[in-house]
Amino acid sequence: METYAARTASDAPGAPAPGLLVGWALTALGLALMGPGLTHLCGRLLQSARPGALRLLAGRVLMEEAARIGRPLGVVCAVASAAYATAAVYDADGPGGSAFGPLSTLGALLVAGCAVATLLTAAVEAKHARADTTAALLRLGAPAGTLRGAAAVRAGALGALFGPLTLAVAELAALPLAGS
Repeated sequence: METYAARTASDAPGAPAPGLLVGWALTALGLALMGPGLTHLCGRLLQSARPGALRLLAGRVLMEEAARIGRPLGVVCAVASAAYATAAVYDADGPGGSAFGPLSTLGALLVAGCAVATLLTAAVEAKHARADTTAALLRLGAPAGTLRGAAAVRAGALGALFGPLTLAVAELAALPLAGS
C-alpha cells in the first residue's frame, strides 16, 4: 500500500501522500498488536531444544509477561523503525538541506521518550508482579546470579528478535520514499 501511495501525486510538495501515512499507521498498529505474540514466541523458543534451568526460567517469564510488555515493546519497535526510516530519507536528501527542523526534532524526541517510558513502566510493573515468585525462588536456594542471568537472557532474546524486525520494517517503510 505504501509503495502504491508513494507513486501518486502529493498535494503539498515534499510531503508524503496520505496513503503513505495510512500505510505507516497500519504498520505501527500491526507492530503494536504483534508485540505480545512475538514476545510469547520468544519465550517459547527459549524453552525449546532441551533447555537448562536458566533458559527455562527466562522462557517461562517471557511467556507469562508477554501480554504486559509485548504491546509497549511493539510500539517502541514501531517508533524506532519510523525514526530510522525518517533519518534514512532525510539523510538521502543531501548533507546541506535537512527539512527536519527543531520542532520536528522536539516532536520526535517526545514520541520516542514516551514510548520508551511506557516500556520501562511496563517492565517495572512486571518485575513487581513477579516479586513473590522471585522471593520464593531465593528462599528455596536459587542463586541471585541465576535470576540476573535469566533477565539478561530475556533481554538478549527480545533484542535478537525485535532488533532485526525493527530494521526490516524501517527499510521497507523508507523504500517508497527513496525514489521520490
